[in-house]
Amino acid sequence: MNSRTIRQFSVPTNIWPAVERWAVSEGFNLIEDLGEKRRYQKGNGWIVLPTKLEITQNEAGVHLEVWVYGSLFNRIFTLFLLPEEITIESGGVRALIPRSIARDSVNRLLVQLAQPLIT
Repeated sequence: MNSRTIRQFSVPTNIWPAVERWAVSEGFNLIEDLGEKRRYQKGNGWIVLPTKLEITQNEAGVHLEVWVYGSLFNRIFTLFLLPEEITIESGGVRALIPRSIARDSVNRLLVQLAQPLIT
């Protein structure tokens, strides 16, 4: 199983206004802004595993990576059965609920960008 869900696509317009609106509505916080590359996070890992999203837009198109993050605390609690990074795509039982929540949230962004949904 891949540790991150990765999508590459082209969008003819600037994606940042749509991404910023989506982040606010979904509760994602901007963690890092490097101009053409941004990293967002939702959650802190105490109640639900946090979701991390990294998105880049440049002349080559848009590159999106999203994953559920298993912190050291969560990994110790599960006796290291939980990996550090987990894809949000369906399949498997590891972190089933956080993956489903993350997938639904990211799919709402993909709808705004007119891209296929993650299943």
